[in-house]
Amino acid sequence: MYFHKFTTTKKGLVTSTEPLTGMKTSTKMIGGVEVEVREQTGATGEIKFGFTAIKPEQADQMNLSAGDELPLTLTDKPVVDSNGEAIPNLFWAH
Repeated sequence: MYFHKFTTTKKGLVTSTEPLTGMKTSTKMIGGVEVEVREQTGATGEIKFGFTAIKPEQADQMNLSAGDELPLTLTDKPVVDSNGEAIPNLFWAH
């Protein structure tokens, strides 16, 4: 798994199955309106994201950059939101 980002609250670590090396923007027509859309670059296949709960103090001590490899394993258990619904393409990682 590869480090992607910390959650806003720093209570979670989001990883990806492939390193995401960058971001580009493109203009697309959505509902008849031109909008800027961000697209991840650097991935070659179907990417899955992992979520690992951490303490905010740990996040402050970790010196991670996007793409750093971490010794985590992706499970097939989806992360659910506060309504009990699975969040698309986000699974628990340990």
